Amino acid sequence: MILPRRVPDLLRIRGRAAPDQVAHDDITNTLTFGAWDRQADEIGGGLARAGVRDGDRVLLPISNRHATGFAIAYMAVLRAGGICVPISTRLKISEVSRFATYVGARWAITDQRELLSEEGLEGIWDLAALPRDVSALPDQGTLDPDAPCDILPTSGTTGAPKGVVSTHTDLLHGLGDGAAASPVRTLLHALPFTGSGGCHSMMPMPLKSGAAIVTQPDFDPEGFLALIQEKRPDAVQAVPAMLRLIVDCPRAADYDASSLRWIFTGTAPLPHDTVERLTALWPRPRLVNLYGMSEAGTGTKTRSRNSVLKPGSVGTPENPDAIQIRCDEGRIVAPGVVGEIWSRAERPRQYWNDPEASAATWQEGWLKTGDIGFIDPDGDLIINGRSKEIIIRGGYNIAPAEIEDVLLKHPAVAQAAVLGVSHAVLGEDVAAAIVLRREPAAGIPELSAWCRERLADNKIPRKWRFLPDLPTNQNGKVMKRELTAAFGIAGDDNYGL
Repeated sequence: MILPRRVPDLLRIRGRAAPDQVAHDDITNTLTFGAWDRQADEIGGGLARAGVRDGDRVLLPISNRHATGFAIAYMAVLRAGGICVPISTRLKISEVSRFATYVGARWAITDQRELLSEEGLEGIWDLAALPRDVSALPDQGTLDPDAPCDILPTSGTTGAPKGVVSTHTDLLHGLGDGAAASPVRTLLHALPFTGSGGCHSMMPMPLKSGAAIVTQPDFDPEGFLALIQEKRPDAVQAVPAMLRLIVDCPRAADYDASSLRWIFTGTAPLPHDTVERLTALWPRPRLVNLYGMSEAGTGTKTRSRNSVLKPGSVGTPENPDAIQIRCDEGRIVAPGVVGEIWSRAERPRQYWNDPEASAATWQEGWLKTGDIGFIDPDGDLIINGRSKEIIIRGGYNIAPAEIEDVLLKHPAVAQAAVLGVSHAVLGEDVAAAIVLRREPAAGIPELSAWCRERLADNKIPRKWRFLPDLPTNQNGKVMKRELTAAFGIAGDDNYGL
């Protein structure tokens, strides 16, 4: 058996062990392990012949409509010795160019040529016309297993994106030796392959466990339900916003979802109302909430269904010693006390070419996640929100997730985002951006009264905006900084603490 040194070695193992088994299905095309392995060699050699050298950064702005093509391009770049730089196809050309300059990219492979400027790039290849020359493939045994594997842009919910660097050794630690078997046979998802969840979880999952991954090219709830009925997956993965749209679908109960055994979610807070409605719609599958981020590498899974049913819970950490709650001064706090979540980083990652930011994020084997939460009496990790999202109103800390959870229980509310807005007296006040259902209708007085019955007075939103939709990034997280301008500065009247 081949002992994997680098991520593409896992593909070699699967390609030889099960060449005819389907690894990826993007609805239009299917990709077997054998074809994946062979094409990675052919294209990897072609890229090397064209000039891609060890350590070159290669941009991959590739949509989920060509998920099988992304999987091939990713492995081909690695076999050429390059570093993959997945790029969201939702970005504008100026944003792509800025990130390309940041990482010093020399090459690009894409299915959307209009996203790329030739400035600074030596070569741009269309996904459908990649160079092939297996004879030029570099000797895989000479490539460094500790070299960077990819650079993932952070989700950018709180500021300008950075690039998180992962090495081959780092990713192999999470993927194993390629010999494992998973109880999941087929998994359906619609996560972008250019994000952390898609690139580090969905795309390589077949290499880890042999499971087949079905990718919906563009998410829509009824289409997702139809694929569950057609493809008969035993697992699905969807961010909380997707799950919300699925349970809101009027015909959700009409689709046959009897094949499902697991529902995986994560990347954003999971509203308790969504949990309740989802378990009512699909009582049989086990709901598993994942906790992780690009900077962390591995996530924390729930151990039991009951823990997920608690508002804000992401379950009991598999290793309780790997999670700490610390105060602003960095001291560990007692169970039940809210603080910043620190996660043990056995293999600390880093930001590309940014030692200062890296040193501030990864400290003495620990990752400062920026998330706020606590450990409850059952040992479950409860998430209150992001540290930069916490609203400090008149000296009192307010967690937006708690208010959002209340608002989402109102029958008229489809989506809700709560944030802090500047206030001349309080420093910050509570604001809510709401997307309403078509029926029933609701206004500010009704929603304020709803909150007043369920929340302390200082947590009730004083500023409201009703929008057709909420701005989200590629991972389904609401971009709250883009909502701030809609509210302006709150007045100094009616500011009781």
